[in-house]
Amino acid sequence: MEKQGVFYAVSVGPGDPELLTRQACRVLTECGVVAAPRMKSGRMLALDIAAGAVDIKNKTILPLDFTMAHDAAVREDSYRTAAAAIEAVLSAGRDVAMVNLGDVSVYATAYYILERIRSDGFETVMCPGVTSFCAVAARLGRSLTRMGEPLHILPGSADLDSALALPGTKVIMKSGKAIHETVAALERRGMAANAGMVADCGLETEQVYTDLRQLPEEVSYFATIVAD
Repeated sequence: MEKQGVFYAVSVGPGDPELLTRQACRVLTECGVVAAPRMKSGRMLALDIAAGAVDIKNKTILPLDFTMAHDAAVREDSYRTAAAAIEAVLSAGRDVAMVNLGDVSVYATAYYILERIRSDGFETVMCPGVTSFCAVAARLGRSLTRMGEPLHILPGSADLDSALALPGTKVIMKSGKAIHETVAALERRGMAANAGMVADCGLETEQVYTDLRQLPEEVSYFATIVAD
């Protein structure tokens, strides 16, 4: 029986190619096939970031199309389609590295794919990386934790009024579409002036805000807020 390929879920960090780990660079260099999520515009952002650190000119690129649909069944269908495309390559004995923004263990599409591939009996490896919120905290020049206090990682869709009442620092991720509702919730608790936000951290379109009362109308989907 022909040896099956290994699936690698590879973290590429939030935007700056210098934040790829040595492990990520090695795996991407060694894998002949690189799978990459494709945006509606056709851009493969995670692949662009990886290409700033690793030569991908001679790689086979496998574009993966995902949906942001609220319907879980529709999202599930896109995960299943992507997993099947990757498994076809793995079954032919070729390793596949799937690039993922941020870290593959935090709200990561690559992990949803990895779960399916692993349950189908293939070998899988997770390559950790720099999370968007750690890069954002560094960009803002602030710590995420204080001794003895918790850190809360919240999706932008969370029930913020109750979440913001929790002790410790709150990180609100991917809040782009709901950004103004998020800011309103922060203002209700008197937290907006001291909250910081970075959109497109590490990319050429990066925007930094240290007072959320000054936000423009339109903000990137890749926006992360730190509040305490």
